[in-house]
Amino acid sequence: MATLKLLHILFVFVWIGTLLTLSRLMGYLGKEDPLVQKRMGAIAKRMYLLVDLPSMLMAISLGLTLLFLKDMNWKAPWLHMKLTFAFALIVCDLLTGWKITKGIKEPTLCVAGEGQIVAKSKTSSVGYKILHGLAGLFFIGVLVAIYILKQIG
Repeated sequence: MATLKLLHILFVFVWIGTLLTLSRLMGYLGKEDPLVQKRMGAIAKRMYLLVDLPSMLMAISLGLTLLFLKDMNWKAPWLHMKLTFAFALIVCDLLTGWKITKGIKEPTLCVAGEGQIVAKSKTSSVGYKILHGLAGLFFIGVLVAIYILKQIG
């Protein structure tokens, strides 16, 4: 049981760390050159598919395994709060992954002042910054539910 809990916590930290890193990275990418956006977007997509998504799935599966193996008080308020914030984190992660795998928008070429052709991108970084803030807030909610409310109840 202790090994399952340790693995669950390990995968949660990898998952949340990757989610926060990806959302912040993609938030900064909106200010970069379109060619840099395209290359970094491909790296972020690989990072999401190879690190974030598997660690999220492992954290969820180990968490559900622990939930059903332990004798749990299903009416405890802290448990409902933790599961609600965990579900919100899953939604936040899937939205971030959807935005990343949807890809960076192709740059459009436009003519600048003296006839120079400049590539402009329509990729917005606001959505990623919002998801970054929400992911941090939801993770803090999970921690409060576990470490503070569990001790009270």
